[in-house]
Amino acid sequence: MKTNLLIIVSLIGVFFSAQSFADLKISGYGSIIAGKTLGTVDDPLNPGQKRDEILTADFYDVGQYTNDLTFNAESIFAVQAVADLGPKLTATVQLVAKGVDNFNPEFDWYYLTYQATSDITIMAGRRNIPMYYFSEFVEVGYAYPWMRPPSNLYWWQVTQFNGVHAMYDFDWGESSNTITVFYGNEYSDDNKEMGYYEVLFGGEESTTVDEYWTNITGVNWVVSGDWFEDITYDLRFVYFQHDLERTRNIVDGDNTLLLTSQTFLGFGGSVDISTFTFLFDWNFVTRDDGLGTEFPTYLLSLVYNHNDFHPYITYSKADHERTKSIPPTEDLEEHYISSIGLRYDFLPKVAFKIQYDRFVDQGDVATVWNYHGDSDTITLGVDFIF
Repeated sequence: MKTNLLIIVSLIGVFFSAQSFADLKISGYGSIIAGKTLGTVDDPLNPGQKRDEILTADFYDVGQYTNDLTFNAESIFAVQAVADLGPKLTATVQLVAKGVDNFNPEFDWYYLTYQATSDITIMAGRRNIPMYYFSEFVEVGYAYPWMRPPSNLYWWQVTQFNGVHAMYDFDWGESSNTITVFYGNEYSDDNKEMGYYEVLFGGEESTTVDEYWTNITGVNWVVSGDWFEDITYDLRFVYFQHDLERTRNIVDGDNTLLLTSQTFLGFGGSVDISTFTFLFDWNFVTRDDGLGTEFPTYLLSLVYNHNDFHPYITYSKADHERTKSIPPTEDLEEHYISSIGLRYDFLPKVAFKIQYDRFVDQGDVATVWNYHGDSDTITLGVDFIF
């Protein structure tokens, strides 16, 4: 992995140099994280049997902790290169290697940025969908206090897309504002998360699931400023909708298809009051599927900032309801995570973290929506940027 990463980074540098670009900036980030669950649990899929506790720390890439200590679930290395192509135009590429993928590097971001005016920026290419407060830097562990944003909030099968963003910066009263409109598509063939569920529920490993999000259209509004002298805030509102097509591809069998549309509404942010930071994220996802499917989720966290030490507590809750089914069903997939941890900034660009997570599965037992199971997990690691 190390050799491959160095070769690709070198090729990026050679390419940019060969094109005689005026400026090239290299930066990056990484996390080395170890963790394990702490016990066994009744297996919800095999009544009467026990299994190791499992915490899915990363739903998108299926990064999981069990009773065996592992470094692979969340460890990550990334390098980003930004090159000036000419007046007001830059190109950005980001190479990422994850432990859950055996550290095989891949380009997950690549886009052009054009500064049309001092207030208007246009980006085109591949980036994260701005669906959460932390979406644009969700993998940069150094950017937030916790080991990770709670995985039962950041749990969708698609997180990136190919598209365009247009951003407008302006001041409104005492606040700074950025409004972004975006449009794009994502075609996830053999989706990793959905493939995991296929096997988990007894399907064949040869069966693949394609997840297509098309016509992703939305708006994101970020507003920041000060209240009085010792209160600062940064808030994000987001709304987008898209068409959803999910195809289950069965070898020598009948394929199944889900066609619907999905709407995402979110409000999140951070508020600093003296030595405390309050972080929150609320999201409400609905599907136009005739069942009134809803996914309400939220996160609350309090951080105490004392010099280089930042102890914190966090609570996140996820739910899955069908309001138009007969009868309406509220008790489907449902779970919460309560966490306590500490971040210690022992070097200017390096932070040590330790975190304990309690995952409680409240899903419906009769219909096996409690398939996650309860878990207690301890993780510790180092986040860094360069």
